[in-house]
Amino acid sequence: MKPAGYGYVFAMGMQKAMAYRADFFLSLASCIFPIIMQVYLWTALYAAGAADTNGYTYEQMILYTLLAGITSRIVATGFENDVARDIKDGGLNKYLIKPVHYGGYCFAEFAGSKAAAVVFLLLVAVAVLGGASAWLGMPFDLLRLGLYGASLVLAVVLNFSILFSIALLGFWLTEISQLFGTISIVIMVISGGVFPLDIFGPAAAAAASILPFGYTTQFCVNIVNGQLTMNQIGLGFLAQLGWIAVFTALHTLLWRQGARHYTAVGG
Repeated sequence: MKPAGYGYVFAMGMQKAMAYRADFFLSLASCIFPIIMQVYLWTALYAAGAADTNGYTYEQMILYTLLAGITSRIVATGFENDVARDIKDGGLNKYLIKPVHYGGYCFAEFAGSKAAAVVFLLLVAVAVLGGASAWLGMPFDLLRLGLYGASLVLAVVLNFSILFSIALLGFWLTEISQLFGTISIVIMVISGGVFPLDIFGPAAAAAASILPFGYTTQFCVNIVNGQLTMNQIGLGFLAQLGWIAVFTALHTLLWRQGARHYTAVGG
């Protein structure tokens, strides 16, 4: 498919998302309550002197909690169920007989469906950072804000690559869609979407720096809350690019192997 075709798919994804914008705002509202609960929890723990957070100040932890909730929503997927359904029910057939790169098609539609939400959530993130600067005394660093935005772009691509690789296991597992709910929750936790993993000590911090999941949420948030030096930020960007290359190679291999013996189970 020509680049203009993927642009059309992007536009269709955007239109689809806007058609269901009420669902987006309701899902956004549903994530506010856990964030509020975490803010009250951390406030109580710090006030009682019981918060052993491995170097995070109260201000950094509150900012982390707020931004992690926003970031995890930005990088969240949802297309994986469609991939599994296409493989199982035969919807993949129409892509195999046309000059369409299925992975590129999925990414274009995914990016289009995220575009409006990302713009809105980035505005929320700027408001959060402004509030943190005014009420928590956190510095509002435009350079770090720009680096945060750049890291989000790579985080979205990385999270797509991870979930697309998992979804392609549907070539071998006919009921993989049943696992996506559990997988999404696990990935959200181990990516730092609930709390920073390095509060559990050096071993957890080392694991977060090696595994790809932390680079979809924790790394992005720590850019703006002051936990990372510029050298660490540079290494983090290299890690994001490296893991994107790894998972791109992986889902390319899975696609080639799976398409060779693909048969639709449903009808």
